[in-house]
Amino acid sequence: MADLTQDRLSDSFQMRRASIYSSPEFEDQSLPVIYGDLTTPPRARSGVYALPKIDDSSAGAYCVAAHEALDGVILFDDDGRIDAGDYDLELSANYQGKGVIAVAAFSAPPKGGVTAVCKGKKDPRGALIENPADVIRDLMTSVWGFSERDIDMQALARAAACADALGYRAGGILLDDHAPADVLTAILGDFLGRYEVDPFGRLLVRIAGEEPAAILPQKVLPRIDESRIAAEIARDAIINQAPTLYARDYVRARYLRHDDGDAALQSRIVERYRQPARMFTIEDASLRAIEVEPGDYVAFSAPWMRSEKLEPLLNQIGEVIEANCDLDEQAIEFKIRDTGFFLTSASPLTGVKALEGGWLLGGERAAAYA
Repeated sequence: MADLTQDRLSDSFQMRRASIYSSPEFEDQSLPVIYGDLTTPPRARSGVYALPKIDDSSAGAYCVAAHEALDGVILFDDDGRIDAGDYDLELSANYQGKGVIAVAAFSAPPKGGVTAVCKGKKDPRGALIENPADVIRDLMTSVWGFSERDIDMQALARAAACADALGYRAGGILLDDHAPADVLTAILGDFLGRYEVDPFGRLLVRIAGEEPAAILPQKVLPRIDESRIAAEIARDAIINQAPTLYARDYVRARYLRHDDGDAALQSRIVERYRQPARMFTIEDASLRAIEVEPGDYVAFSAPWMRSEKLEPLLNQIGEVIEANCDLDEQAIEFKIRDTGFFLTSASPLTGVKALEGGWLLGGERAAAYA
């Protein structure tokens, strides 16, 4: 299995270029890889990306996409929108036997450069690839040459389901040579996501979902000695406003839209980071939670510490941010974000306790700990 960390994710990926064709106008132009719907917002005078001219003979042929495109193609030249009768558009053509691309062959030369909008790659079912996790899967397997064995497919499926539930949609163009690691960081960073390489050398993708009101921890950690736990308040990560730039114009290197309000993704960012995060570093020498991974929730107790309500910190629930296992030291070090939630206790309605207002019906902090 490939070692992603050493020689593949960090290496610059070389785009296919116009030089593979017999008579391009400029050999160095890369063939654009396109994801999502680039037809919105509507454009009247020009497209959002420039097309490489891959055949300089006759009136010319231009590469719309380095792969089969879905639809929605509109072309522009220096005079504005080009009449569809002036070119023959093939969304899936094995042009000059060099592989399937979307290509526009002109019957009359366009004026100046040609730009476009379109809907990009589609999945095997014919649907537009725009879920950010699905974009990553396609990039890994169809563009960068990895296989599904190089990906934790279960984690990727969870990330895709989370992105779909939250209504996340990605759109953009790969135009230049980039290391896959840089592209992954750029995509996931826009959707409260991240990636890592697991101990088996597989890509592990996570997208933060909604934090549920009732969290079921993966594990309850044993009571931690004072010497094995440290806490800090991450005040530098507070966010109370998240303006957004979107709808990239790749020709003019700027964004077409700006929003300073409370759209879905912005609301989630502010909700999650409006308060300083309390982070715990816990060393567990029991190895009881060896199967716990980043993104899981655990319950832990540090009774000499206090909650926001000055309660002893018993059965507090935290999200695991990092988990590092050291088998030589026989310990696991966790970095945990305090969610503010805790395990609760409940008493059976057997008459043992009277409903006199002195206790909460299932809402009290569980006082016992492992």
